[in-house]
Amino acid sequence: MKNISDPKKFTLVLFGILSFLFLVLYVWNFSFVWEFGFGLFFCLTFLLIVLLIGLVISILIDIKQSTKFKYYFIISIIQLLFIWLVSNPIREWQIENSKHNGVAIVEIVEAYKERNGSYPKSLTELENEANVDLPERTSIGTKYNYKLYENENYSIGFKSYYGYDYHYNKVEKEWYSAD
Repeated sequence: MKNISDPKKFTLVLFGILSFLFLVLYVWNFSFVWEFGFGLFFCLTFLLIVLLIGLVISILIDIKQSTKFKYYFIISIIQLLFIWLVSNPIREWQIENSKHNGVAIVEIVEAYKERNGSYPKSLTELENEANVDLPERTSIGTKYNYKLYENENYSIGFKSYYGYDYHYNKVEKEWYSAD
């Protein structure tokens, strides 16, 4: 118990690693939720408030008991603020990179149609017949989806953050999102 109430560097580093992993998974999990009540901004704000309240309580305990619990809360608050700060640029990069890779799939689908006169029935068929290695997953970690319609048209898309679905419009040559 002494290692926890009066932590040394090793204990704080170990806690920092575990805390960081937990917070990253927490943010990642709520990044795909759309509703405001349980969305990422609400959950991060709630967690920050809980950590700040915990910091105040731990400071009071530290003063009365001569412990150092406040360091755990300080580490977690700094990590949460860091994750919050870098999550948006990372998220934007992941979406843009996923779009870029999706356009590469579109180009291969269009080349397939020029060679064969029709679109492939699936991405697996495209991969096998065109002898190419298509990206299966986006930079976000979700799968690219492909659907061939009866009117010989197709759709390529992927699920993104906050419940958005991105789809490629081949006529306008751009991505659009729908929730």
